[in-house]
Order: sequence, then structure tokens, then C-alpha cells
Amino acid sequence: MGRSFMIIVTTAVLAAGCASGGSDEVRAGAPAPVAETDAVPVVPSTTVAPAPATLPDYEAEAAAVAQAPNDASLPDVVPEGSVGSYGFSRYVFQSKGDEVVPTLIEGPLGRQTRCQDLEQRCSYTELIELYESGDAIPEYLNMDRATLAELLDQLARVNKAVSAYPTLDAACAAGMFVASAQNANMGIHVYDTGAGSGFDPDRPQMILFAKEGGETIPRPDIGRCEGDTFVGEQGFQPVGAVFNIALTDEHPDGFAGELDNWHIHYNTCSGGTAENEDQVNPESDLNGASATREQCEASGGSFLPVVNSWMMHTYVVPEFDPQGGVFSMFNPNIWPLAGSPEDLEGLRMIPDPDAVAAPINNFDYGRIQAGVGETIRFANSDSVPHTVTSGSALDPTADFDSGVLGTGQTYDLSFESPGEYPLFCVLHPEMQTTVVVS
Repeated sequence: MGRSFMIIVTTAVLAAGCASGGSDEVRAGAPAPVAETDAVPVVPSTTVAPAPATLPDYEAEAAAVAQAPNDASLPDVVPEGSVGSYGFSRYVFQSKGDEVVPTLIEGPLGRQTRCQDLEQRCSYTELIELYESGDAIPEYLNMDRATLAELLDQLARVNKAVSAYPTLDAACAAGMFVASAQNANMGIHVYDTGAGSGFDPDRPQMILFAKEGGETIPRPDIGRCEGDTFVGEQGFQPVGAVFNIALTDEHPDGFAGELDNWHIHYNTCSGGTAENEDQVNPESDLNGASATREQCEASGGSFLPVVNSWMMHTYVVPEFDPQGGVFSMFNPNIWPLAGSPEDLEGLRMIPDPDAVAAPINNFDYGRIQAGVGETIRFANSDSVPHTVTSGSALDPTADFDSGVLGTGQTYDLSFESPGEYPLFCVLHPEMQTTVVVS
């Protein structure tokens, strides 16, 4: 079980050490010496620096924490509540009634190469501009120039594949079918039954279509293919592609480089519609909701403990160039529009009305702001243990210390005074942030 902690951080007051003894030195601004018979012992004031905090052997504790055996498997953990954020963390757990169920794995075990900051050049058009500029390849991309060239060649092939279907009519004429409603910041999944289950940039398994306001249209009202014609809502346009390849224990080696963090859906409830039930394949109906088996069966849906494939979204249409990167799960430039990846992360975070969310995602605490007395809930969504410890690796203070947090575990923290409070991870000292309390 995940464990929660609540502490109130107070400022430690250390008593100054004292030493006594005389001195013949006359200091600037000191009074003239008095007669020996009237002499008063001089007590110089000294400040003793606090001893560095002594922390437990967390390396040994972390080694004992059970982790997932491979990239596709879940850890043997049941958090106390929801943990993670779709498209931003490796694991997502959701509270469903009285149960907490795992709903997503994204990326390989350990660190992922994620590229979701506005300052980083990670979208399709930005990667093209970067390569053509001749500039040095930024470290955050974790690739060399030759690898970037190979990636751009693959993405150009995906762009060509997507552009071949300018309308849903064209998709229907090619033998595709509509497999979902329009997911917010993503689109409608239109399935190509002839694409097979392997990775091929020239033929993705799905094309994503979207239109303004389409995310509010119920699945039965979207429409369907009737022969070579799409019958239903008009105005959809292609925005990207989805690759949906056979599930393996190891993370796919698909696109060149390591920007492509493929994902797996767990505990999914999907169901067809009255008009289109024969065309909807539960494994491709990505509009299905996360649920327990009991909830799904009670609603008449089809329950999938795991969708048996690795999936990857690829946004290669310049008009919908995503600020969060070409492989972002959700695209803030697809309706409903979001101002930035940070705004989108807030929308995709599993809500917790009782605390300020402080997710630990991909070895990063993020930026944390809270009010005096507010509970801050750190939640480890990574595949490895972390700690939340006051101070820094060079100067740990142990004013607060979570101990080792395994996947899915949480730690609650609050502060009784405004200020800035640094913290770090004992196991990964480069992980640092400052909590701003106002």
C-alpha cells in the first residue's frame, strides 16, 4: 500500500556554542582595558555550524522495493488513491469507486526522453527547422545529427501517409472505419484494417481526424462509413496518426532516437454503438473509459484487462503542430485548445481536491507552489523509488524526509510559514526543486 505522511515544517533553532577565555588583543571599537583587579572575563561569541543531517541508507531500502519486471508489466502495487497524469507520467492509477486500478503505462523503464516544454524544439516543424539551421542538436533530444535526419525521414513518410486522407470520405473509400468519438486534444481514431500489427511509417494503423467542437459530439452522432462515403458530422480534417503494434515485453524500437514513448492501456471498458456495433473493434475503440471489470460489465461494455498493443500518437500536420512535441499523447492545438503543455498537464492530472498535486514524473518534481498550511501531495509515478528530502545533496537538513517512495506511493507535506523550501532526492541527487509557499 502507498503510505502518506503529514508533517508541519518548523524552523530549527540551534543553540550557539560558547567558549570562555581572556585575550590581550585590543579590537577595533572595543573599550580600553581596565585594571587587573577589576578585570571581567571576555566571552567571545561563536556560531557553531549545524552538523550535516545523517540520513538512513536509502540505497539499501530502494534495492528492496519491488519494481516491474519489464517495460510492459505493472508493478505489484496498489496506491491509496489516484496517481499520475496521462501523457506526462509513466504510470497512471485511477480511483474507480472503492478500488484503485492501473490504467496506463507510457515509455520504457527508468528515464524517458521527454520533450514537453515550450522552450524545447520538439514539434514536427521545429525539428525540421532545427535540422535545416545547422545548429547543434540540443542535449534534451538525446540524439545526434544523423539520428535526427533518420527521424525526420520517418516523420515525412508519416506526413505523406496522413495527407493521403484529406477527408473522412477518402478514409472510407480506402476501407477504413471510425473507431472512436473525438477525444479531447487528440481526435477521432479511424482504423486501417489492412495496416497489420508491425511498425511501418508509411502505413500507420490509424489516422486521427478532428474538428472544432467535435469533442462534444456523442459517439453515436459522429457517423460511420457506408461504402466509400462517410455519413455523419462534416468538417473533420486529418491531424495526425496512431501506431498500434503488437505487444512485447520490451519497449518498441520504432522511430529513430528515444523521443517516442509508446503506451499501453490497462483496465479499459469499451463498447460499440447501436448503429455501428459491428464495425467497432474493442481493441481499437480508444474512446473506452477506464473502469473496473464490475463497473464495465454493469454498463454493458466490453472489459479489457490490457489492450494488447503498444500505441504511439504522431502529430505531423503543420497546422496542428503540437507545442508538447511530435509524439505527445495529447495535443494542445487540437480542440479544446490549451494554452501550453503545462496547462494540458493540469487538465490530464487525476484530480485530488484535498491537496496540491506535486507529481514526481520522469525524475522531476516540477514547479511547486502552495499556500501556508496547504497540503502538498507528492506522488511517485516513476518506475523507480525516490525520496522527498529537505535541503540539497550537499547540505541535507532533514527538516522533512519522506523515506523511500516506491511507485504509486505518496507523501504529504505542509508548511506553517511562507518562504522557499529546497528539497531533493537522496537516491538521485540531481533531482532538486524549491517549494514556494505564500
